[in-house]
Amino acid sequence: MITIQVLQVPSVIPEPYWDIFLSSVSEERRAQASRFMHQADAYRSVLGEVLTRVKLSKLTGLGHREITFTRNKYGKPSLTHDADAQFNVSHSGDWIALIAGGKDELGVDVEKIAPIDLQIAERFFSPQENTYLAAQPADQQLHTFYRLWTLKESYIKAIGTGLSLPLDSFAILPSQYVQGQQVGDLCWCCTQTGHAELTGKLQQKGEQLSSDAEGDQNIRVMPHRFYSQPLDAKHMLAACTADGELPMRPEVVTLDKMYTKLVEDANAGR
Repeated sequence: MITIQVLQVPSVIPEPYWDIFLSSVSEERRAQASRFMHQADAYRSVLGEVLTRVKLSKLTGLGHREITFTRNKYGKPSLTHDADAQFNVSHSGDWIALIAGGKDELGVDVEKIAPIDLQIAERFFSPQENTYLAAQPADQQLHTFYRLWTLKESYIKAIGTGLSLPLDSFAILPSQYVQGQQVGDLCWCCTQTGHAELTGKLQQKGEQLSSDAEGDQNIRVMPHRFYSQPLDAKHMLAACTADGELPMRPEVVTLDKMYTKLVEDANAGR
């Protein structure tokens, strides 16, 4: 079963909590945390790994300190001991998000919503996405920009190709969006122009990639499923899976819950 967990980052972490969190992550992560100029950046970095270790420990049966990570050539992390264990983590602003479970690729992205020059969309969004964005009411365009951005980030994180896949080479839009009008609840789908590595990977898995409505064989409707909701008024969350059902809502994890789990594992010698 796929789960999405979110953790709100506090402005101050009690010293006993911080000590055990630091002791639970890799040496590389501790060194990285010590170099951050702002404590909030260190909190996000360390807590993201702690959240991941606690969840993967539950999924794999490994002690959280036994877990080690490797990365593919584009930087997507996987478990050294079990490359089939699926997970992905993201953090921004006040939130950390983790998606895990299932048997196929996963991606998640959380972004803090901040004022931005919306013309940046012309550089990174597809023509279809820019048309959709421009059609939204002016007071909704910033919100829509971050929704599309997080959806796109969750997708490239899921497929694991990083920015080798240009962000304007695919579009994620409501599946019921027709000629600038939106009908019913938003259910997101992805269409993409040809990308040799990704197309080959999906064909190896037996995926049937459909052409678009006009029969253009260079545009594919991808099989991925998406989740997209605001976490609060200032943060947007999106998740992506190549297979399986995404949860209706994320599970909120507390700092106390993580701390208690780590202490229990330590007392059990894990």
